[in-house]
Amino acid sequence: MVKIYVDIREKESEVPKYLTELGVLVIFKQLAVGDYVIAEDVVAERKTVSDLAKSVFDGRFFSQLSRLTRSVDRCFLIVEGDLEKMKYITSNYKSVLAALYYSSIVDRVPVILTSDPKHTAEVLKYLSIKLYESPYALRTTTVSKNKPRDAPLSEWQLYVVSALPGVGIKTAERLLRKFGSVKRVFNASIAELASTEGLSEEKANLIFRVINEPYVKKVTRDLKVFTEKSKNSNDSSSSSQ
Repeated sequence: MVKIYVDIREKESEVPKYLTELGVLVIFKQLAVGDYVIAEDVVAERKTVSDLAKSVFDGRFFSQLSRLTRSVDRCFLIVEGDLEKMKYITSNYKSVLAALYYSSIVDRVPVILTSDPKHTAEVLKYLSIKLYESPYALRTTTVSKNKPRDAPLSEWQLYVVSALPGVGIKTAERLLRKFGSVKRVFNASIAELASTEGLSEEKANLIFRVINEPYVKKVTRDLKVFTEKSKNSNDSSSSSQ
């Protein structure tokens, strides 16, 4: 059964009701950040169109976004309602749209648009299922393709550790604070890794395997077919002689 933690302030919305109707186990809890915890260290913040406009102009939007990105590895912003109606809510609606562009491009927080509470519930369930099936499929915190170059040593250390599977910048920081160095992170046992906030035993096991198992280059399917054909051809030649 899909399990989603819901902030107690969301009781007033219809989303939890629809989640329950969809067969989701809803657990109300006072969350430190966000409105819905849909998977381990993955949080969704929900805002109606009117609340989005208010939060942008009173400053809550950017402070909430900042807390989200600092606290968890992956987060999503769900905007519920018709954005076209923003024009009737505020004459400065372009500023609200600019805030959404900023969050998705600069802060790398994906923005998901939903039509109503029922649609929001369907999206939350879908994301939760996908993350359960493949914990890294919807990863939003990615390692930059550009190396830090002239950056401080600490950024290089974050760059290296955050390249591990299932490890974003926040979890990389936790690992480095806990173990003290990249070398100690790489030498950690599965149990030690799993005891770190944001890492499950499954993730810890995969990290341990990536670090410790011998490198074996995967043979592509085409190369396998070519090798098998060559072998069969040689066998045929040998038998005919």
